[in-house]
Amino acid sequence: MEKTSFTRRYWLLIAILLAFVLGIVVGYALTLAIPEAAARSDINNWLKAFGDIFVRLIRIIIPVLIFFTIAAATSSIANARKLGIILLWMLILYIGTSILAAFWGLLGGLVFQPGSAVRLKPPPGYTPPKPPSGVDILLSFFQTDFNALLAVGGSMTMIIFAIILGVAAVIFMGERGRTVARFLELGSDLSVSVVRVIMYYAPVAVFCYSAWLISQYGPQMLQAYGSFLLVQYGFTIFHFIVIYSIIVALGGLNPITYFKYQLTPFIIAFTTRSSAVALPYNMEASKKMGVPDEVYKITLPIGATVNMDGTALYQALSALFIAQLYGIPLTPAHYGLVLFAATVGSVATAAIPGGGTVMLAFVFSVVGLPLEGIGIMWVIDAFADAIRTAINCSGDNACTILITKLTGYKLIKPESPKTP
Repeated sequence: MEKTSFTRRYWLLIAILLAFVLGIVVGYALTLAIPEAAARSDINNWLKAFGDIFVRLIRIIIPVLIFFTIAAATSSIANARKLGIILLWMLILYIGTSILAAFWGLLGGLVFQPGSAVRLKPPPGYTPPKPPSGVDILLSFFQTDFNALLAVGGSMTMIIFAIILGVAAVIFMGERGRTVARFLELGSDLSVSVVRVIMYYAPVAVFCYSAWLISQYGPQMLQAYGSFLLVQYGFTIFHFIVIYSIIVALGGLNPITYFKYQLTPFIIAFTTRSSAVALPYNMEASKKMGVPDEVYKITLPIGATVNMDGTALYQALSALFIAQLYGIPLTPAHYGLVLFAATVGSVATAAIPGGGTVMLAFVFSVVGLPLEGIGIMWVIDAFADAIRTAINCSGDNACTILITKLTGYKLIKPESPKTP
């Protein structure tokens, strides 16, 4: 009975992992059975096509997901009368730690260059990005036509529009604004559900992409994936242990106590790959750490949506990884865009399994990288998503402890960890 329950709960993760392994086997078998790359071209084209279907479905839902998620979160914040100074410090810390995490991803990509061992052929018609001017960057946030908001390239304008709409609905429409806020929340839930439906196709896409990559480019692609994961896990764990220890200590709590209580939500987030699923356990851990109810009941639900350090690191590293795979040169201006896009993209990421990779469409479009890179990253998403989600929820509690001190609250004496 327990085995059946486990299988049902994690069937999608299991299916993606099996699809990944099977795709590698099939791709390698094709290279042995049909040594000539030209002879395998038709099969590879079909494999890539079925993988591209997933990318196209993601491109369709991205603008809708961004709009409803951001607008609903904004209207919810505007409705909360208790936020005040808590909101101010929450935004400062959440954004600050996300920028730092994105910097680790950028640094890891520059130092170790995990994608430099493979040279993929850029998609037909792709033009390498040119260094944008400051004026170009500013105006790119504000598209001239509403139609542009519905394209992936208009994601930044969609975010700004969603924030304005959410604030306007609640502040200037009174009671009617609450109706709009409920509608936005319903739309957010619906768009997340649509992503869940699309995720049913993920195992097929992962199989096709992994088989295509191995068949097309050989086993050296596995080396690139392995290098990426080593860099991601290394810098993410560094952020978790070192940065969160500093934050927690500044908040007046012994980091050892933090890690002991954070272990349960960490494992739940790692295995379920969902910050939303881990939220109740994160709140329980925060209470045991001594955080007052009026603080963590505000910071943690919002943090589960907007504070995603692991995602910011992953998205920055992924941008450099894809650029290196395709041999696309990036300038310091592009590195700045990577930091910015990864920070904003992590804020807009839905708290669902694979949400960080879904939002890569926004990051890649801002930097000017091929959106086909999303399919490449989906091949290892099950591995990359686990650690970034665990860090996402852990960062919420670390920042909450410091926010408690900065806002004049005091930690209640935490419960002593039970010894076995």
